[in-house]
Formats: sequence, C-alpha cells, structure tokens
Amino acid sequence: MAKHFSGWPAYPPPQYLGQLTDKFQTMLASERSNIAREECDFYHTVELPNGEVISGPWDLRGHENEYLGGLDVRNKRVLELGPATGALTYHLERSGADVVGFDAGWDVSVDLQPHPGNEDMGELRLDHGRLFTGVQNSWWYLHQAYGSHAKVAYGDIYALPGDLGDFDVSIFAAILLHLRSPIAALEQAARRTRETLVVTEPWSGGSDALYENIMRTVPFGDSGRWTVWWEISAGAVLAMFDLLGFRTTEVTEHVQRHQFGHDRDSEFRDISMFTVVGHR
Repeated sequence: MAKHFSGWPAYPPPQYLGQLTDKFQTMLASERSNIAREECDFYHTVELPNGEVISGPWDLRGHENEYLGGLDVRNKRVLELGPATGALTYHLERSGADVVGFDAGWDVSVDLQPHPGNEDMGELRLDHGRLFTGVQNSWWYLHQAYGSHAKVAYGDIYALPGDLGDFDVSIFAAILLHLRSPIAALEQAARRTRETLVVTEPWSGGSDALYENIMRTVPFGDSGRWTVWWEISAGAVLAMFDLLGFRTTEVTEHVQRHQFGHDRDSEFRDISMFTVVGHR
C-alpha cells in the first residue's frame, strides 16, 4: 500500500487566509514536486502529455463540455469546489479560464454519514483523511505534468476563506451528494459569484421526475460509501438557485462513464446525470 505524501502543517493558516498568494502557491507546488505515481489515487481517468492514460473511476474524457452544461469559460475566473484529481480543473484551464480549486484540508474532514454501530467517527475521519491525501496528490501530480498555473486553496466548504475574492463562475461538479448541507455550501459560493453557478449531479429517477423538487437520503448500504448522502434532482437544485438569486437557468441531461462504488475491478458503465447552469 502506498505511503501517501502528506505535507500539511500542524495547523492551517489563521482563518485559512493567504493561500492564493504566489508565495504560498509556490511553496505548495515545491513541496509536492516529487510526488510519485504510487502516492496518488486518481479519481478521474486522465491522459498525460505523453499520451499515457491513467485510469480512475470517472472517465469524463471528451464529454467535459456536456458535464459543464456547455458553458463558455474563456477569460472567466472560475472557482471549482471539490476538484479531486483535477480532470475538470485542467480542462477549464485549457478552455481559457483562470481556475482556483477549493478542497478539504488540514483539520477539516470530508462529511461522513453517521452510521449505527460505528461510534468512533473520529477514527473514521482520520482514515478518510489519509485516503483523500492520495486524491489531492493526484491533483498536484497532474499540475506538474501539465505545467499548470491553476491555484488551489484548502479549508471548510461551509466557511470559505475570506480572501478568495470574487469569481465569474463557481462549479459544483458532482459534490452536492457528498455534502451534509448542500444549500450551505452553495450559499458560500454564491456570495462570491458574480455571474454563474454550475451544478452537476447523477440522477437515477428518470427524465419524468427530473424537475420535481426531490432531495432524498441515500442509506449507507445503497452506496457502499460513507461519503454519499443524497440523491438530488434538478428541480431541487433549481429551487436552491432561486433562493440564492440565480434565476435564469438551463438544465441539460447527459451520460458519463463511471465505475460504481469506485470499484476499480468493475466495468465502466453509463450513468445518467444532469447539469444546471444558473445566472444572476
């Protein structure tokens, strides 16, 4: 089992401020410049500049534009919440965007579903933190491989650092299902978004129910994972966008390739998804 690089300081910067400075980003990149492939956990299937393909449980290649609702991001400042390996980060950058990723880090755990019979949630959070380090390593591995200028900040998605600045576009790419409080996270991003919010989510309820206002919990046994909380319809996202003032909207449906439960030994299969693009 790979021993994942983890270079986080004992404590985060005060109030997570100062992360987007050139000095801090250079420090992060320098510390991670020698990350080895075996220290990475690739969430997305990606192609390196030399043509080599690295497999991950989500293969968005060739369908990124559909995934993002056909949004034109040229010359836009984009906040990508939960970039994971960064397949979309680097697609956005190649499409002309100035990209900032935001991810969990330091003393902030990803949201884990409570489960009867497992009272030691603290240990579970530590285990997931160690696991997630490999995913973040893969983002930095690609950052170097692609010669990227994208930036990244870490912290609490429910209390974004105050100095991130404003963005033209904020993107939630299949992460609302992983959040204890999707509306709270959307509100944080909306306060910093001048123009457009984008949400992409999987949807198994069919086109007939797509526009119903549905947000239902996913029991642990149905997903096989501690980090899957919700199945959310486009109608529920539209209702949340309305509350946040993003009332000019487009909804598109598309199909992406995925290994269920992130089982690397399983076959890729098509998964139905939707994207809501909302404008102020």
